[in-house]
Amino acid sequence: MSEIMKKERILELDMAKGVFILLMVLFHLGLFNTTYPFLCQIIYSFLMLGFMLISGYLFSVNKEPRQFMKGLYGIVVPYCVFEIVYLLGVGALGESLGASNTFDGGVLALLGKVALSPSGTFWYLHTMAICLTVYYLVNRYVVKGLSGILISAVILYALSLAIAGLRWGDAINFIIGFLFRYANWEIKEKLKSPVSLLCFVLICVFANDISRDSVVSIGLAFTSLGFIFDLKERIPKCLSNFIAYIGRNSFAIFLFSPFFTVFTKFYAPLFAFDGSAILWTIFSLSLVVSLCLFSAMLFDRLSLSRIIAGKNIYSSYKPMAKD
Repeated sequence: MSEIMKKERILELDMAKGVFILLMVLFHLGLFNTTYPFLCQIIYSFLMLGFMLISGYLFSVNKEPRQFMKGLYGIVVPYCVFEIVYLLGVGALGESLGASNTFDGGVLALLGKVALSPSGTFWYLHTMAICLTVYYLVNRYVVKGLSGILISAVILYALSLAIAGLRWGDAINFIIGFLFRYANWEIKEKLKSPVSLLCFVLICVFANDISRDSVVSIGLAFTSLGFIFDLKERIPKCLSNFIAYIGRNSFAIFLFSPFFTVFTKFYAPLFAFDGSAILWTIFSLSLVVSLCLFSAMLFDRLSLSRIIAGKNIYSSYKPMAKD
């Protein structure tokens, strides 16, 4: 694969992550959620599935143990730190802020939540750490290839029965990503289609059950990815570069957005003149993402990122040149 093709593939996957992370923030904006419940139901059904599929696809199992542990550190430690801060925050201020999650336990309850039943968006990092660890250990020390993926699936299913925060339906999507990489399938070439958006709409119209636990959600995840990959060829390069920039910072937005979205409801009365809540949504989405990026830059500047994640967590804007 040429260097240009590699860069294009990375840009497409970063674009997909960018779209999904913007949808994640959008879904967690309270006023938008209450104003457009059916749309949010659709977003919720496929959003994280798409993220998991991409994460599984991007994971290289051919890493040395030290390299793998360094990557795992960058997932587990930020998860633990931000999950604890989040739980303590909702425990102290959740009622006054009107947060949907609450916590009123002691130290043991806190540790139990972190280990077994995460709250907020951080459950994704919890699930990812478990799925990647199981697959890596099986592939390196038990059996490689397709058999390793199947054994990993069985282990993850067993763990999902014991760990409340690990859902088998979520683990499946990591496994699908593992299968795509194992088969050496270019995810873009397999999913990209000019009719993806039409298929997505038809599924939404005719599906009897649009939920995160339904088979329909996998179809929505596949068609949404296909639409994003096709969209790259149809929008200005500057826009695709910007969305990819957001995607490269999806980890930082995952970490910081729960601490900002909760405050967006306080200035909602200022937008009461807009019954559609569209202006409030655009302002809130822009504000939350901007604050997340600023927080990531600040953490890098103060060297907190290297302590917590073992690396910088902010990725600067690096546009690709025009074709």
